[in-house]
Amino acid sequence: MRVGGGGGLVLALLLPVPAGLPGLLAQEAPPPLPPNPFAGVETIIFENGLKTWYKRLPNTHSVSISVALPFGRDSDPAGKEQLAHFTEHMRFADYQGVAEEEIKRRIEALGGEFNAQVSDDRTFFFVRIGAEHSLYALDWLYRVLSPHPIDQEAVSRQREPVALEIRARPRQLLDWVLAYYVVPPALRPRDFWQREFGLRTIAMRDYYPYASLNRITPEDLRGFYDTYYVPSAMTLAVVGDVDRESTLAKIEETFATLPPRADPWDSGMLRDPNRYRQSIFWDYRSNVFYRSRFKLYGLSDADNVMLIVTANLLRKRLNDQLRFSEDKATYSLRSRVVRRGAAAYLEISGGLAKERFALARQIIEAEIEALRTGSLPEAEFAADRDAVARQLRAASYSPRALENWVRIAFYNRHVNRDFPDLVAVMDTVSQARIRDFASAALAPERQVVTVIYPHPIRQGALVVVVAGLSWFSVLLARLLLLRSIDMTRIRYVARFRIPFPLLVLTGGSLFVIAAIGGRLLFYAYQELGLELLSRFDSFTLQWSAYASMLMLTIFLGIMLLSLMPRKILVFDDRVLIKYLSYRSVEIPAGEIVETGLRRFSTVWLSKSILRCLPLAFGLASPAVYLRRANGRSYFFDVRKRDELVALLAELSQAPLPSPKSPSPTRP
Repeated sequence: MRVGGGGGLVLALLLPVPAGLPGLLAQEAPPPLPPNPFAGVETIIFENGLKTWYKRLPNTHSVSISVALPFGRDSDPAGKEQLAHFTEHMRFADYQGVAEEEIKRRIEALGGEFNAQVSDDRTFFFVRIGAEHSLYALDWLYRVLSPHPIDQEAVSRQREPVALEIRARPRQLLDWVLAYYVVPPALRPRDFWQREFGLRTIAMRDYYPYASLNRITPEDLRGFYDTYYVPSAMTLAVVGDVDRESTLAKIEETFATLPPRADPWDSGMLRDPNRYRQSIFWDYRSNVFYRSRFKLYGLSDADNVMLIVTANLLRKRLNDQLRFSEDKATYSLRSRVVRRGAAAYLEISGGLAKERFALARQIIEAEIEALRTGSLPEAEFAADRDAVARQLRAASYSPRALENWVRIAFYNRHVNRDFPDLVAVMDTVSQARIRDFASAALAPERQVVTVIYPHPIRQGALVVVVAGLSWFSVLLARLLLLRSIDMTRIRYVARFRIPFPLLVLTGGSLFVIAAIGGRLLFYAYQELGLELLSRFDSFTLQWSAYASMLMLTIFLGIMLLSLMPRKILVFDDRVLIKYLSYRSVEIPAGEIVETGLRRFSTVWLSKSILRCLPLAFGLASPAVYLRRANGRSYFFDVRKRDELVALLAELSQAPLPSPKSPSPTRP
């Protein structure tokens, strides 16, 4: 609601206040809260292992029926990613002679809505409908989830919708380059789940949705369904204005008849690095991004509930101090719980004003420490706890709200057997209870902090700095590689005449070396930056290291170009082989043991090729062959090869001239 301008305020101040109005306003009581929606959720376990949560919410006139499975994309076999997603789609395919369109229309015609969702560690189906149609919806959802015959025709019809949804398409050239060069699985940095929990996720795979989707067969779909869609892994939740007896009777006729099978749940071998980790970065942004995550391994029912309680309490207290106070430091600070199988973490994150970041971080850390030690004033703690409990009660009194709690927090029956009464827990939880939980769960050795500061250097200035460093790197390489030469003794200069096929082969080889070496070098830089440099909260240190990486890369590029010969210089006492970038190889006259003209067969087809730098083929005409005393040789062609051979022969037999005063120049 928007309040009018200042004129209305003046008018209101001038009008007389009716007698008795202040007393009425003071005596007005807040509206009564709805009943506790979390209370009295009944847990029923059927003979086939199916777990059902039943909760009646009177006067809501609707019902939500959902089925949760604690298996999703993480269960996809390698090379057949999207199998969990495809299996979910096949649940809505033609069944018992009824077309897919008719299956969906039967719910929609009654004013209901339905959907399904597959995420990393869960698959969730739901139907929302008027309470009078609840029994029909139960039967409908059972038929969707019951065993279906899966044939090739049905699979072919469903493959295209899945492909459209995930935007699957055949890889083209740049896609292959991206998949196997830019981000190959072997050179990807470990993601958060692998680094902190030891979980292998799809992020570490060669994920090619088009190929994996087209590899999925009817046998794969039947196998996935038989393995994971088992009653003992399911949580069926029925929430709304529905009768208990008729609901349970319908479940007995439907879901309770699903055949029992072995439960595939495996909590996995989670690995705790047992250390505090901080990562600091700089980026072009308007504020400071802050994220602190506290990890839990082997999530239990009690852990899950206390995580929710702690996250809600932290959210309120932090936003009261950092968002709603006079000295605002953030628009909103998020406090949430993220789960994956038996792993979970509590995350506090948001954008913070850079001028107030230091103070804001102190407040965040002080609040966490207060929870660890139970040092909040009791009255203050009780007031915040009661406020959060009221919010939970008011926000959750609907079938859809409780369904959402099942989907995001209580979908894994191996963690949550009973539906927890969050309002009752929040109403009664003591500071000592939170202290006992937080002292272990929010311990520093389980904390991962990420901070991204605004970059202190403007983009234009950064471009100038990069250009300056590049120029300095080239200058330094020139100083290191160039050598002074007495040009007064030069007798002959010629460029190598390299045949085009050999030039392409040599250039291609250098390109491959540069591409592979460059990618490996980038991986090394990436690991160095993420695993070591990011731990230091120092812009100077980090970006000095990045500047060194840039200079090293340029220098290595120059060194790679120095492997390509360009011309030959003959002096009166030596021969100099010049390369593309500054480098030269000196051959004293006394080291030349053989020179002359040779053809292809005497070089390329002989063992001398093993220690030879071949720059010519010698097919149509002979080329110059020069061998040093150390066994290394050169096979090349120049414009006047006879003249050069004669000069080299003369040089190799001539005595060394007496030293002269050098006149150093750089050819």
